[in-house]
Amino acid sequence: MKSDTPPPLKAAIFDYGNTLIEFSQTQIRRCDNALAELLKREFGPFDSSLFDRIRHADRMTPYTGEYRENGMETITRKLVKQLYHREPTDEQLRRMLQTRLEVFVESIETSPEVIALLGRLKKRYKLGLVSNYPCGRAIRASLDRTGIGAYMDVVVVSGDVGHVKPHPKPFEAALSQLNVAANEAIYVGDNWLGDVQGAKRLGMRCAHITQWDTPEKFDRQPGDHEPDYVLGNLLELERHL
Repeated sequence: MKSDTPPPLKAAIFDYGNTLIEFSQTQIRRCDNALAELLKREFGPFDSSLFDRIRHADRMTPYTGEYRENGMETITRKLVKQLYHREPTDEQLRRMLQTRLEVFVESIETSPEVIALLGRLKKRYKLGLVSNYPCGRAIRASLDRTGIGAYMDVVVVSGDVGHVKPHPKPFEAALSQLNVAANEAIYVGDNWLGDVQGAKRLGMRCAHITQWDTPEKFDRQPGDHEPDYVLGNLLELERHL
């Protein structure tokens, strides 16, 4: 007789923004403001409302269709063309990409409590991170800066694999590198579509964290999966494991 009891948990895999660290409107605005100032210095004044619409579309468009991720270079080059109807030079593009990386890394903070939690979990499980972001280099640099990277056995970023969650490819990459089956892992994330639906569709256990204001908002749809746990704070995870 087939048992409905899941196998023992071998891995805990985390989303990054608004899960392990805050990346809500405060951090988004800081990054966008730095990019806007650089654009003005390089190219001159621009339509700020158009800039805001483009940046919102940059964040939301990957969640449509086949869930394809655009690289940071593609997004940045397109932004200049949409605002100024011209191509940036290679040097201008380099400066913009470097600025975007630096301000992203500087905007990321973590807490001693999260680091301590990861330390305790590391003694029991393999740990991984799967993040939707167009620049893997920026994610890894911020993980090094905060110290979170030292606890991760694997880091998968949508900008490196070409698809965003809820597409199975980022999850499957992490599971493969951790050498665990989907039902042997729990995924923790804040995004209803990307994290909860993506993980549950693949057969993972899932904890939905509601600690911060998630910028990418998606309504529940008929037939959506429910998370196994709802966490008001990341530190609540431990009591469910």
